[in-house]
Amino acid sequence: MTHKSSAPSVEGFKKISFWREETVGVVTLLSPGHIDNTLLEELIRVFSIAALDDQVSSVLLTGSNYIFSRGISVPENKSYADLRDYYKRIQSLVLFWIALEKPIFTAINGTATNNGLSLALLGDETFFSENTKIVLDKEEPVLLLGSSTIPEKIVLKGGSLAVKGVETGKDSMMQDVFEKTKQLQNLSYNSVRRKKFPEFEKTLLQEEIDFLDYYLWCEGCKK
Repeated sequence: MTHKSSAPSVEGFKKISFWREETVGVVTLLSPGHIDNTLLEELIRVFSIAALDDQVSSVLLTGSNYIFSRGISVPENKSYADLRDYYKRIQSLVLFWIALEKPIFTAINGTATNNGLSLALLGDETFFSENTKIVLDKEEPVLLLGSSTIPEKIVLKGGSLAVKGVETGKDSMMQDVFEKTKQLQNLSYNSVRRKKFPEFEKTLLQEEIDFLDYYLWCEGCKK
């Protein structure tokens, strides 16, 4: 896989870039990968494109400039209506992700912060290397099923947080990821995804409650 230091621009998309490399649909979050309304809408759009493209057998989501994602970016006007609308986009992305009938892999090729990590852990397989850095500073409520995946997939290793996933080479990460993706993409990940998240509707509901509570009523969160 050719390493792209500068992801190609795609007309109509501001927060992500995407292209097909052989049978892999590569989706890149443009640095700093803040998960705002625009990014959520663009991810749903590009997953819809991938779902209908017969030449795409799997989707690979990664970051750029050694940043996977810095986490969520909520609407500046934190009214109930705006926050609820934002969360509904979060929910829509998760529902679409779980329903997609193709494997979805994620590669943390740098720093994943808070809900940026939650997004990465939604992957059927999560690739990491020595360049992967996990940051959990509790500066935002946990979303994107992270309340389920983070306790399961994040461990303390050598004094730092680490991912339970597929390890790749430090200097050739994306090449390794691409080769492993081609090997794994014929497995029926999509058929077991719902079993992986058996109570995802309940988890989404609780995360919505916690999200609204954090921004609307949590006095300790108002700085």
